[in-house]
Amino acid sequence: MYCYKPVVNSYTNIRSKVDKHLFVDSRKLFDTPFVYLCMDEGFELTEIEARNFGEYLRKGGFAVLDNGKPQDEFSSAEASLRRMLRDSLGKDAKFLPIPNNHPVYHCFFDFDDGPPQGAEIAISVVSTITVYTFGNFNNFTMSKQVFYLEGITIDDRLVAIYSDKGYGKKWADTVKNEPQLKMGVNMVVFALTQEGSIAQQKMDFFSSVQ
Repeated sequence: MYCYKPVVNSYTNIRSKVDKHLFVDSRKLFDTPFVYLCMDEGFELTEIEARNFGEYLRKGGFAVLDNGKPQDEFSSAEASLRRMLRDSLGKDAKFLPIPNNHPVYHCFFDFDDGPPQGAEIAISVVSTITVYTFGNFNNFTMSKQVFYLEGITIDDRLVAIYSDKGYGKKWADTVKNEPQLKMGVNMVVFALTQEGSIAQQKMDFFSSVQ
């Protein structure tokens, strides 16, 4: 995410700051309007972490949970990220595809066809066949593109996005990643401007005391 900070700053008037150490069970979480979490391995939350994260989302927080291994079907990372939201939100953790007309795709840059391709498409060698006359032939398999992001909405507010895109890997690239960077900008802008968000709550508070 550190590589993404200058991108947000350059595309928008937002002056973003990336917290070096933000723990899920910390009360400091409630001052953070946007949380991005990318995992490529399985993990588990403690009961305290799950309760705190759920409270954060319900009270105006916004999180993007990004599968770091989207090319692997049913990976431990995907299972853990989904479980994190279920453990934190209970029965409210209903994963639904985010439609292409949703504001998250249009709040800054327009993505009329939905989210851009991420790192979910990969070509892997699954086996090698040896034919002595001609040499070795590799049998390849290609992972499938994911055409939507999934969201969890509580009281008409999108509180979390689950991504099988692996955008974090694309953001870290140095070339051919402009659409993915712009999608990330939209996520940040949406998190800050959505009604009921932490950022909007703070703006309303300071407006009321002036």
